[in-house]
Amino acid sequence: MDKREEIYQRLVTEYEGKSGIYDLSPRLGKTRIGIGFIKKIKPVSILWVTPNVELRDKDIPDEFVKWKAKPYLNKATIVTWSSLKNTKGKFDIILLDEIQKITIKNAANLLDKSLSSKSIIGLTGTVSKDDDKKEILKRLGLKVIEKVTIDDAVEEGIIADYQVNVVECNLNNSIKNIKGGNKDKPFMQTEVDAYAYKTKLFAQAMYIRNPKIIAFRALDRRRFIMDAPTKEQIAQKLYDSLGKRVLMFTTSIKQAERMSKHTYHSKTDNIDLDHFQDETIDKIALVEAGGIGYTYKNVDHFIIMQASSDKNGDTSQKLARSLLKQGAYRANIWIICLIGTQDESWVSKALKSFNQDKVKYINVKNMKL
Repeated sequence: MDKREEIYQRLVTEYEGKSGIYDLSPRLGKTRIGIGFIKKIKPVSILWVTPNVELRDKDIPDEFVKWKAKPYLNKATIVTWSSLKNTKGKFDIILLDEIQKITIKNAANLLDKSLSSKSIIGLTGTVSKDDDKKEILKRLGLKVIEKVTIDDAVEEGIIADYQVNVVECNLNNSIKNIKGGNKDKPFMQTEVDAYAYKTKLFAQAMYIRNPKIIAFRALDRRRFIMDAPTKEQIAQKLYDSLGKRVLMFTTSIKQAERMSKHTYHSKTDNIDLDHFQDETIDKIALVEAGGIGYTYKNVDHFIIMQASSDKNGDTSQKLARSLLKQGAYRANIWIICLIGTQDESWVSKALKSFNQDKVKYINVKNMKL
């Protein structure tokens, strides 16, 4: 019995119908484990909450069939997180897949008890660090009752080993390519000057302690970092120069389409993604779509253009897409970081839960791009 099967058997055997969160590394088979719980307690009614429509309509039903639980499909209501707010009633078991997606809005019926269950199970590989989400989970009486980290799974040979390469680059201080001013008095400025001004505005917002202004200034600065020409230029050179098969997560649809002729995002069909999966094409740029619940085989390099503070596991989820066990394969992950900016803090927080011996910082000046 391999280690993944051993973990599955233990968790299902030990399950007694109690509510809680299973914080499990990618590739452990969270869906199978959830189905295992269902088969054990034999519920009459099931609610399964999942991130997107494709998982709702195809992947989850297929998993029920695959793991010999097809009779329970007729007893299951499968909804997306966005439609959970419209779901009411009492179920024998509720499974909240990717529970970091929970919000006050989508969990309203759970909180007011118009939606209830004998058992609520949260499944995730990235428990949210967001204070508001932690409060929701506390109110629902949900805490982590089982945890298997990514590095636990690597050590056990369940998922691939990995190397994270943080590519450090500086904002440009010589080319005035950033628009400033207003409609009446426009001017051009360097990236360094633009970032300094946005940071000054953010500091002023923090000083007057106006939450709306703070949020606006923080978002404005974040968008600047995400869209900085230097970051895009470095990512483009990396994407073009890395050999073999490359998957890149960009920050926006426009950016993805600028950087790659093959893309997958909320406004595309699945054609390019399917071609990438069957290895007809070797390079593709994604945005958020494809960052949760997908498996990518025989990919040599993963590029993440923008790390987040990872409060809700955004970066960890993308990084985890690279960790499918494939013989002696080791995942090569590249993260672009603008040093001297808030980007450094986001990268540090995103990688905090990963083995630091497997994280290497490389200045772009020392790379041949």
